[in-house]
Amino acid sequence: MKFALTRIALAITLLMAGPTALADDADSNAGSTESAAPAKASTSTTVTSDKTIQRVEVKGNTQAYDPRRDDTAGKTVLSHEEIIKYGDNNVFDVLKRAPGVTVIGNSIRMRGLGSGYTQILVNGERPPPGFSMDALAPDQIEKIEVIRAATAEHSMQAVAGTINIVLKKIVAKPQRDVRFSSGRSDENTNLFLMGTLADRVDDLSYYLNAMLGHNRGSGPNWSENRFFTPQGDVVNWRQTSGVSHYRSTMLGMQPRLNWKLPDEGQFNVNGFVQAAKTSNDWRNTVDVRSGSFGAPEYVNRNGELDGHSAFFGGDVNWVAKLGGGKLDAKLSVSGGRAASGNGQQSATAGNAIHYVRDSDTVSRYTNYSSTGKYTRTLFDGHAMASGWEVTSNQSRDSTVRVETLTGALPQTIREYFDPQVVKLAAYAQDEWNVTKQWSVYLGARWEGIRTDSSGTSLAETQSRNHVLSPVAQTLYKFPGDSGRQLRMALTRTFKAPNTSQLTARRYEADINTRFSPDSSGNPNLKPELANGIDVTYEHFWAPGAVFSVGTSQRNIRDYIRSRLIEDRPGHWLTMPLNDGSATVRTLDVEVKFPLKAFDKEALPFDFRFSANRNWSAVDTVPGPDNRLDQQIPLTVTLGADYREDKFSAGASLAYRGGGPVRISDEQFVRQYRRRDVEAYWLYKVHAGLQVRLSASNLLGDDNDSLSRYVDRSGTSETRSWSPGSARLGANVEMKF
Repeated sequence: MKFALTRIALAITLLMAGPTALADDADSNAGSTESAAPAKASTSTTVTSDKTIQRVEVKGNTQAYDPRRDDTAGKTVLSHEEIIKYGDNNVFDVLKRAPGVTVIGNSIRMRGLGSGYTQILVNGERPPPGFSMDALAPDQIEKIEVIRAATAEHSMQAVAGTINIVLKKIVAKPQRDVRFSSGRSDENTNLFLMGTLADRVDDLSYYLNAMLGHNRGSGPNWSENRFFTPQGDVVNWRQTSGVSHYRSTMLGMQPRLNWKLPDEGQFNVNGFVQAAKTSNDWRNTVDVRSGSFGAPEYVNRNGELDGHSAFFGGDVNWVAKLGGGKLDAKLSVSGGRAASGNGQQSATAGNAIHYVRDSDTVSRYTNYSSTGKYTRTLFDGHAMASGWEVTSNQSRDSTVRVETLTGALPQTIREYFDPQVVKLAAYAQDEWNVTKQWSVYLGARWEGIRTDSSGTSLAETQSRNHVLSPVAQTLYKFPGDSGRQLRMALTRTFKAPNTSQLTARRYEADINTRFSPDSSGNPNLKPELANGIDVTYEHFWAPGAVFSVGTSQRNIRDYIRSRLIEDRPGHWLTMPLNDGSATVRTLDVEVKFPLKAFDKEALPFDFRFSANRNWSAVDTVPGPDNRLDQQIPLTVTLGADYREDKFSAGASLAYRGGGPVRISDEQFVRQYRRRDVEAYWLYKVHAGLQVRLSASNLLGDDNDSLSRYVDRSGTSETRSWSPGSARLGANVEMKF
């Protein structure tokens, strides 16, 4: 690694020295982790006024370039054609087809890990607050990169991996379409209307996407709390049954402009506006079967939440040749406001004691950022790149809470909270084609994060952290046309604590018990650091066919976990803390092939299979089952798709494993296995009209959870359940 850093330092020195210290002009794509496609040159001669002018035309064979096969930095790339060919309604449906990715609702995981371990980017950057992935129509996505081993170009806050969603910039042809989609299950219904208007006039192209969506749903839920003595006798037992209703409406627009400048330059202007309105109400009835859960004993509880929000953002992006290389620089700004009103009421039997808590919260967000990347071919066979990232995120929360208890005067509590996060990063990387079969990627990235926060009754807190992350990757292609290759990566990644984890702000539960504790942050938290190794074997044995098997390990130190404590008599609190080390290991297998790979006359079926087995252990938590972040131990996906000119159809089975998880010495949870069967049918009525019908959760799996807390006094247990049912969907797309 010392050799790698020396090479990078030399490269930065030469880049700063200017064109005289560098080689001749490079291709505009040099310096990225994507190798240039092979090119063929043809010549022709034109005679004018007795002068001979020789014209050289270079034609790139883009079909010969496959980023998964040819890039030294390993990643799976879903192209635009692959994203849209199945008619998926949103980016979450698209990612269900990506190997090594687990999608649970709107949560995206790699290596079975979420909660900040998997990094989600849009155009290489973290989306600003308020940005909704639901507003991203698959048709406006140019590609999706699934990056298992980190690269210096993107943030190293990617212990599990990175998913980068790249949106279209340049419009190749006019586009005018409207898409209507609807879904319904026993629990909810949604309606979405999306439209796209795009065209190109000379060197100017524009793109406008608009979305209007509405969701509503309701359903019952059930839970129970029990407390056992050390001898196993139930002394406290209560059951809660309830019903909830929710509604939400969302509007979004994403305009983009692109100007082609001379000498392969570009100037881009991008923006987004999103607004949403939500409401939720719930009612619970408590049945105390035995014992007592504290005084007063509330048996009827209900609440409602109403909120609205508006967010906006935009950036300007300049791409130009500079000093014999290419500069890609961007300035971004975004902001927004969210307001909510929350009311909760609790009453004892006969409404003898009535407790009311009403709160109104207004949150404001402002974000600024500057990013840039400079690429240049340096020496023979080296693609160099260096860049920067500066981000400032500010927010302010203002809350007015009124609490009223029967027989007492109302109490008004006013709170504010002002966190600010500043991030700085700089990186350099080199992709070197050592031989025709062997290439090496070396890089390093420095990231610093500063968090300042203040608030009502809080001392001002500051947190300063920085991480230097070297990375090395290599790709070896076996000789000949066997299609076999071997990859290896050494990385250093990290997971930074978020703002709420770093502040001492305390969120108080309306009724404090070990089942519903208060929560607070910890200004002394340090980032989790992970040293990792990945090894992958790939065999591209036919067009569109691949077999891949890979294994990896991450050694994590300063692991952050939440601990449940009793900090004052009768007051329970969860607080994050750095607690020892952890190890994560994975084994991934992928097989994908068209049936025509075996017989050219076969039916047009495509088959895919992936299995991800994940292990982890936290060394300060006794085993067994001391998994990290409630890691999903096993994910298996099996799917088949049939495509013809007029229609396509497919089905998939996704299995998600479960089992017990020990979070700490005292805390346990149980993950329940899940089986999702999905199917779709897509029919192209004509060139401008297609209809897609889909069904998901065909087995109707319910949603269950179980948690347990064990100490010397006994065992506290919480179970919950809500129903699940099959979901049917319809999508109509019209192009004009």
